[in-house]
Amino acid sequence: MNSSLLTSNLRKLANRNAIGAATALSMQIAGAGLSLLVSLLLAKLIGAAGLGLYFLSVTSTEIFSTISRLGLETSALKFISIANASAERGTVATVYRKCVGIAALSAAVMLLPTWLILTWAPIGASKHAEFASLVPFLLIALIPVTVLPVQTEAFKALGRPGIAVFTQTVLPQSTLLLLSVVLAWQGLATPATILASYACAFLIAMLLALLRWKSVVKEVWRKANFSTAVLLRTSLPILIVTNLYLVMAWTDTLVLGILSTPEQVGVYGVALRISTTSAFVLIAIGSVVAPQFAALHASGKHAELEALARRSSFWSLVIASPLILTFLLFPAQILGLFGQQFVGGIWPLRLLALAQLVNVSTGQLTSLLIMTGHEKLLRNNMIFSAILNLAGNLVLVPLLGALGAAISTAFSISVMKIISWWIVRYKLRINTLGYLNLHSSK
Repeated sequence: MNSSLLTSNLRKLANRNAIGAATALSMQIAGAGLSLLVSLLLAKLIGAAGLGLYFLSVTSTEIFSTISRLGLETSALKFISIANASAERGTVATVYRKCVGIAALSAAVMLLPTWLILTWAPIGASKHAEFASLVPFLLIALIPVTVLPVQTEAFKALGRPGIAVFTQTVLPQSTLLLLSVVLAWQGLATPATILASYACAFLIAMLLALLRWKSVVKEVWRKANFSTAVLLRTSLPILIVTNLYLVMAWTDTLVLGILSTPEQVGVYGVALRISTTSAFVLIAIGSVVAPQFAALHASGKHAELEALARRSSFWSLVIASPLILTFLLFPAQILGLFGQQFVGGIWPLRLLALAQLVNVSTGQLTSLLIMTGHEKLLRNNMIFSAILNLAGNLVLVPLLGALGAAISTAFSISVMKIISWWIVRYKLRINTLGYLNLHSSK
């Protein structure tokens, strides 16, 4: 690898940091706002029970799409970042084609198992028959929901975080919102028609992302010698991590859907989506810095890597803190906007907001560990945290419903982030909480 060329490209990339972060942040704010508007509209149209079925359906789609993706979004981010920093355009195009193609094929293979599992598992409890009737719409959504994150990670790898965040969040959410408004206007809003709109929104986003990639990477069919085995050797260990993330992220919703009621899923789902809007800044900044983590680590620039990790953690906390504070102080007023059915989520919202405070303040730990080759340590941490979360939900949900899910999820997220911080501190010698020493590597 030409070191002077790499240094030059990294310097150019660093000079775009402020613009890239600002663009990604604005897109993430828009996406978070649109997601809340969709939830608010659906709460008014189909109520807590209908919204609970919608959340269960979306969660099920995300689970099977993550499995189908095989961890290829991380391979795309890592290898395209390194190739782009070295101006290897053929490798950029080849890695993208292989990652997107394998992900789409894997999702197609997963269609039958998805249908069998979702129609058999008692998701939705007493309303399982209604949930099962929604499964065909989830199958339509499976391929685009699988492929889109691979496409957006490729945009991040090229230093285009604004395009990435717009394509992944703003575009599908705005399309879904528009279609939902049309359904409401025509008096056709039901869980089935809304999920059909969800599938259409992601299909449109995937197709437009393909067109946008072609305009950004002019020689999209340019070939390079890049082994598919290398991609899979990198992605499959990440698949284990992402599957564990599934347990962390969606155990609460699924356990509620099986052991409680769709109404409880609806209340909890609204609280969860409100609380996670505070993480938009972490995602936005991560879309800028994650490719640089890979490139800086590959070139042995540890001081710059540490300074970048500290700065990203600091600004994440500064920007997200007002929102988290609002969730802690005014949960009843916020939830009341969705309807009186949802006001019972006050304490779940507060607990989940506290977990997001821990999440945001510790910074880009997952990206740091993956981009520096510490996937196994991250995997072991997530195994422990996932087991903790599953056990907590199984014990607390039957007793406390949505509150039990919030207690277990908030605690396990906090534990996972604290352990990840410790791993980064002692393996990489980076303290992401060193806010008062943002530029020093000591």
